[in-house]
Amino acid sequence: MKVTVECLGLPTLAAVIGKKTDVQIGNGASLLDLVHQITGLFGSKAREVLLDGEGQLDLTIQVMVNDEGFLARENLPKRELRDGDRIRFMLLVGGG
Repeated sequence: MKVTVECLGLPTLAAVIGKKTDVQIGNGASLLDLVHQITGLFGSKAREVLLDGEGQLDLTIQVMVNDEGFLARENLPKRELRDGDRIRFMLLVGGG
């Protein structure tokens, strides 16, 4: 199946995979599976942006599927993707 991945506020990742790119992934794949597939396909630069030192999704990255809102980290392995889903990786920004 095919999902669309978008990078918002992540210029290094966008330079490696594109601001918007389609990724083929197996049926029943989770968001966590997608993260690992992206880092496998696009190499060390994608890993540096998406993963922390322990191989988990970096705490500065937020993930949204379609228009469902941000997903909690504990739900990444549980959220099964469907053909045509739009996944957005965004930099968590704070200010005041």
